[in-house]
Amino acid sequence: MPKTSYLKIFGFGFLLFIITMVLIFIMSLVTGTEDTEYPPAKFLWVGVVIAMLLAACSLWFSRRLHSASIKQSLTYGIIWAVMVAVILLIIAIPNQTAGKVFGHLGTYLIFIGVAVGPVLFKPKSAIQNSNPTT
Repeated sequence: MPKTSYLKIFGFGFLLFIITMVLIFIMSLVTGTEDTEYPPAKFLWVGVVIAMLLAACSLWFSRRLHSASIKQSLTYGIIWAVMVAVILLIIAIPNQTAGKVFGHLGTYLIFIGVAVGPVLFKPKSAIQNSNPTT
């Protein structure tokens, strides 16, 4: 693992959480849903769209960290997904909304999007190893 600042990794994880909340707010405005229906079951596409956007964000953050391998990219993604889930739990438990938040498939799609996003990036070292020059 190259020398990457853990502060940078955790900072990107916190930014992903903020982006998640902003995207959920924007999608609730677009769909016109109440805040008691996070993300609404009839709007599963909302979770899919948010997951795709977060996968792109986590991919971009992974590129900014210059990951050397796919394994390292997956590690970043898993760390970020756990961070988003834990911060969401810290907010949801005192508000007694954990059942509503974690009771929908869209929430888990968001976590999967954050975790898998960095794997979509093929590091330069992996590309060079697959195409050796003679």
